[in-house]
Amino acid sequence: MKRFIAILAIIIGGTCVVKAQMVKHAPPIDGFKYIKTDDTDHDFGDITYGTAVQYPIKMVNISKDSLRLTNVVVSCGCTTPEYTKGVYAPGDTIPMKVGFNGHADGNFNKTLSVLFQAPEGQFVTILRFRGKGIVKN
Repeated sequence: MKRFIAILAIIIGGTCVVKAQMVKHAPPIDGFKYIKTDDTDHDFGDITYGTAVQYPIKMVNISKDSLRLTNVVVSCGCTTPEYTKGVYAPGDTIPMKVGFNGHADGNFNKTLSVLFQAPEGQFVTILRFRGKGIVKN
């Protein structure tokens, strides 16, 4: 009886593994066919430690459909995006400002994930910025 239960468990477990491998996910949507961004990799250069810095980003809806900006996710709390959620028609400019509190000593690299909803599904545009925090004595 124990042998029968062990064999049954192996068969059921093997079936679950096979089914889990058969699950298909939707392919990612190519955000570049929807959004044109003027500065996806900004370099602040050297900034004085403790000095807040900011830079504007201009994104344009280059698709034939309206897009909804749903959220912006930052890589850390030192990054503060200013943006407006909402629907942007074809040709609309989607303004955004990215701020960094400047409390970095040495090189820093940060990212923002800008989430949009398109007719085919959700897509993400990744923005990056970097620089070097300099501590002055």
